[in-house]
Amino acid sequence: MHTEFEKLIIDSLLKGKTQQEISIELKSKGVVPYSLSSIEKTMNDLKRKHQASTLFQLGAIITLKRYIHKKE
Repeated sequence: MHTEFEKLIIDSLLKGKTQQEISIELKSKGVVPYSLSSIEKTMNDLKRKHQASTLFQLGAIITLKRYIHKKE
């Protein structure tokens, strides 16, 4: 299960946004934290949770899990 903050980060990553763009978007929405370090820490936590070594692999794993879950 992902936190709301993690979900925002994941959705932004799947849209192809950079960490800088994610930070700007979160700040404009009034989401705290929005610092680059918080975003980077969350991305690293997500990679560990999903046993991914790269952000590309993380995106692929999450997309696959969403696809499989949607079919069930």
